[in-house]
Amino acid sequence: MNMPTSIDRYKQEHSQDCLSNLPEFDFDEWASLHKNDPEAFEEKRIEWLTACIINAPQKYQKRLNGLMFHINSIRRLEKNPMQTCLKISAMMMDSLNDMRTFLSDLNSTISNNSEFVHAEKTSADILQFVRP
Repeated sequence: MNMPTSIDRYKQEHSQDCLSNLPEFDFDEWASLHKNDPEAFEEKRIEWLTACIINAPQKYQKRLNGLMFHINSIRRLEKNPMQTCLKISAMMMDSLNDMRTFLSDLNSTISNNSEFVHAEKTSADILQFVRP
């Protein structure tokens, strides 16, 4: 019998993703709504993202709420949509670079530790000490 791998456990935990309970995303509908009624678009965007966060596993909800807050703050502060896109894209790249650095450091640590794990075992005589 095979033991479940961490990938199997991840799939089980995430088999019900946040989008499965949401209506199908229709890009043309969203684009039209943004063009014709930006306020309704913004309201629907917030509803959609909030529903996604609510349906996410509990352990991710706080982080997702923080991320949504950060992105909304950037959207309010930037002067135009292109600046907003560039700022959010840079934030995403920083996050990916942090993850890459972490994984690289982890890999390096594991590689260095494997030298100790695979070191030759030596034998020694065990001495018995007699209590006086």
